[in-house]
Amino acid sequence: METLLEGTGLTVKGNCLIQELEPLVKSLGELVESDRNSIQIDLSNVESIDTAGIQLLASCRNSALARGKSFSIALMSDPVREALQITGLQQIFENNEIA
Repeated sequence: METLLEGTGLTVKGNCLIQELEPLVKSLGELVESDRNSIQIDLSNVESIDTAGIQLLASCRNSALARGKSFSIALMSDPVREALQITGLQQIFENNEIA
């Protein structure tokens, strides 16, 4: 997995699987703790995601909201969209554009 922190948020490429999540955990944690008012994630280049990856996104969203920040998935790949639908969490990210 590759993460790229940009001015508007975070771009993630590759697989969001439990054994590969450490870079994403670190990057999302830094974003939540930063002075940014909003967090945007680009998941359009994510090839696969498991329940650990989905849990991480939901947890980060909740942490951001608890700190008064907005959290959104700006773009998502089909595997991400499908995983959110399967887990029933698509509603918390429902206003997001799908790549």
